[in-house]
Amino acid sequence: MITIPKNIIKTNGYYLIGIYLTDNTPRYQLLQIVFKNNELKVEERSYSNRLDDAFKDFFKKDYPVILHLEGDNIINKVVENKLGYRNNVIFKADPEDFYFFEYHQESKVFVSVIRKHIINDSIALLKTLKLYTINVSFGPFVMSSLIPLAKENGYSSILSSNYSLQFNENKIQSFENNSSAQENFNLGGEVLNPKEVPLIAAFLNHKYPNEAMDFDIAFLEHNKSEFKFKKWFKVAGIFTLVFILTSLFVSNTLLNSYLSNLAEKESTYAISQQTILRVDKLSEEKALKEKILQTSGANFKNFITKYVVDIGNSVPNDITLKTLNTIPVIRKINPSKKINFDFSIVRVSGETTNDNTFNNWVKRLKTYSWVNKLEIVDYTQESKYVNSFVIKIKI
Repeated sequence: MITIPKNIIKTNGYYLIGIYLTDNTPRYQLLQIVFKNNELKVEERSYSNRLDDAFKDFFKKDYPVILHLEGDNIINKVVENKLGYRNNVIFKADPEDFYFFEYHQESKVFVSVIRKHIINDSIALLKTLKLYTINVSFGPFVMSSLIPLAKENGYSSILSSNYSLQFNENKIQSFENNSSAQENFNLGGEVLNPKEVPLIAAFLNHKYPNEAMDFDIAFLEHNKSEFKFKKWFKVAGIFTLVFILTSLFVSNTLLNSYLSNLAEKESTYAISQQTILRVDKLSEEKALKEKILQTSGANFKNFITKYVVDIGNSVPNDITLKTLNTIPVIRKINPSKKINFDFSIVRVSGETTNDNTFNNWVKRLKTYSWVNKLEIVDYTQESKYVNSFVIKIKI
């Protein structure tokens, strides 16, 4: 394990994914890590030449992704820190077509450059696996995050499968492309191979951003928001289901208790006027409570929990639900008017990455006995791989 200074990291889990590009052919390295008691622990590790089912089987947890890329599609240079230094790297190309990962050091700038579409396509590919990327790095200079740990463990250079980084004190001295390093890197007893070293460096850069490094990851904000929404949606769904079941159980228990007490009172005081008045009053209260229960939907003829469970269990991997509204309001809420609910409609919205999967899912929903009619209200292409949808189910 790698010991980290206290009070810096909260317990959390991450997928660290490395994509290594050679002749436009990607290879993949995975580290599944977790922080606990101020220690970084590698839970799982895997390497694959392709995204096959065996590799995908590692992605079973709701962990965010920190992505790192290396390979021959990345340009790495050291330039003088002066106005227009990026033009010395890309020459006459349009800067808007590239991402720049930079490490500023006094009069020098260590720069890695990659075309945007390579990063964006990699993020989109991971998203099809329902993996959300929250940070990205590329090239050798992110490994400067490991310099303090490397010094503590007696190293004067840091090697990955494509690069070598030499340092002195806390500064980069030089770097080389096309490293053929095979030796492992031992950090506090955690042994890392050359493909895993930059992944740990990318994670440390995510947790402790170095002011000397410059890479604008604002384009990942949507991914971060989607990841948080997905996680909270699952939590909220569980709590909502528990709340509904608990409410039904309590309501049924209270109603049974009330009916039992009412029967006892009727039997005890049946021959007195006082008993008759009491029974009338209790009967009125019962009617009122039954009316309240009917208005709230808790006594509705169809079992709401079944809809939630049936729909939730039917969702395939290529579909992500965003909302599931079992009792929508009939019209816009007006503070001065009674709120009316439509107990015969269930509205579902979400996203899918596969049209055939969506069509088969709709057919499956139509087979449920409680579904009288199913209507696709909206089906819109949001991006190259993602379509959003809204369906309305009449009970």
